[in-house]
Amino acid sequence: MGIPIFNQKIITPKNHSNIIQENKIQNGKWELTADVVVIGSGAGGAVAASELAKNGWKVVLIEEGSYFTPAQFNSDEFISQARLYRDAGFIVTEEQTLSILQGKSIGGSTTVNWQTSLYPPDYVTNEWSERFGWQGYSREEMDSYVSEVHERLGVHEVPDNLVNANNNVLRVGGKKVGLTPQVLRNNNRGCIGLGRCGLGCPINAKQSAFLTWIPDAIEAGAIVVSNMRAAKIKEGKIKTVIAEFTPDAYEAAPKEVIQIMEIKAPVVIVSAGAIEGPALLQRSGIGNGWVGRNLKVHPTSTIFGKFDSEIKMFHGPPQSIVIKDGHNQNGTGYGYWLEAAPYRPTLASSLVPFYGKQQFDVMKDFTNYNAGIVLVRDGADGEANASVKYSLGRRKVYFELTPTDGLHMLRGLKALAEVTVAAGAKELIFPFTRFTEPYKVTGNDNFDWILKESTKPGDLTVGSAHPHGSIQSANDPEKGAVDLNLEIYGHKNIFVMDASVYPTGLSVNPQITTMSIVLRASRNLASQKEERTKV
Repeated sequence: MGIPIFNQKIITPKNHSNIIQENKIQNGKWELTADVVVIGSGAGGAVAASELAKNGWKVVLIEEGSYFTPAQFNSDEFISQARLYRDAGFIVTEEQTLSILQGKSIGGSTTVNWQTSLYPPDYVTNEWSERFGWQGYSREEMDSYVSEVHERLGVHEVPDNLVNANNNVLRVGGKKVGLTPQVLRNNNRGCIGLGRCGLGCPINAKQSAFLTWIPDAIEAGAIVVSNMRAAKIKEGKIKTVIAEFTPDAYEAAPKEVIQIMEIKAPVVIVSAGAIEGPALLQRSGIGNGWVGRNLKVHPTSTIFGKFDSEIKMFHGPPQSIVIKDGHNQNGTGYGYWLEAAPYRPTLASSLVPFYGKQQFDVMKDFTNYNAGIVLVRDGADGEANASVKYSLGRRKVYFELTPTDGLHMLRGLKALAEVTVAAGAKELIFPFTRFTEPYKVTGNDNFDWILKESTKPGDLTVGSAHPHGSIQSANDPEKGAVDLNLEIYGHKNIFVMDASVYPTGLSVNPQITTMSIVLRASRNLASQKEERTKV
């Protein structure tokens, strides 16, 4: 599949010289006006920009990351993570308790995600309704929006011939221990199983936002600018967004660039993600005490299993099988589920809790290991013990597992160990830092001991690829930062439209839910153009 022709209009540093001449820009500062400024180009911002532009709004979208074409996607982990991920793939919490993966490019995390396409079960959306006033978000009630997103992204079940050995461990082992493995849905057109999703799809099979909603927005008249970081939002009837040039670390910037953008518009949509979004609002003095609070991360932990045969976990579609049996513990709506992870050597080695020769010996046999992951729906104890704070000129993230979320993680790890052994693993590498070597499978293994392990910071390796909920929406400013239309309480015409708005742990990979909810919210906003943009 080729690159959409409208992507040629994305303003990158290479275009700056022409823009400077055409707009007679002085001193590197580009001043322009719009009806709406959208900050961020991922699952939220891309959809919002497209929907508003299609409805006649003058849209300017800015993105901190660069714009990459498939020719620039390669299998070099170091360069790819440095260019395509925030903080080179390692957003690390202040206490060193969590490492977060989050995309940073035109398309945001949709450029590097693993394609899993899900919408939360009813017990999640029922909780949204009962506790936070989110009415009408069940899968059935949202069907028109979800179906529209599915169609635009080419969502379908992974065909059996593309279920790789890594995911097959879950299917084979899960059935043997009496669980119910299910086939996942992915968003692609023409996937051939290269397994490069996390580094950018080199054949444009994965239908990321830069191939779908971004060109849709540009076709409808939106201006899309890469390498521009939103530094501050200034309040007023007309808002001013100040953005600063952010060069790509691996590509020399042209001699002449736009250093600052100053965009004036009556409406601003923050779609900068659950980490940078609250930081932007905090340094702008916008929003109540819920901004940055109750960050949800879908905490994740890994067990590696060593097999006699090659697994090559990074070959094929990353995720095609899921086991959901543990997801609704005791009818609470909270728990865990099991998926597979396509770790490449760099990321895998960072998750092996050994050092020196022991770590090296594991990595020598890397192709014989599979990786299963436990994902926990955080928030079982109420508010999550995680937050984002901007202070002393820096964004800081804090995280600690709460007791019940920790218990669910241990239950999930026990189930995952049983599944992996049932599938034929000879050794297991657990995420507990007390281990100094792999666990040898005996054939008479009982993993009840896992339930007694410590989940205190430093005792268990935990990661995340799904930060969300740090600017949560609710029907009352005492319970959230934005209202049910996703408008920030106390600040007219400043909206948040991305995964930050979920009032509870989402429970599923967030792409489809975020796109569907933002499609609904931005379509509602689009119908109010005269009211919202009149000064």
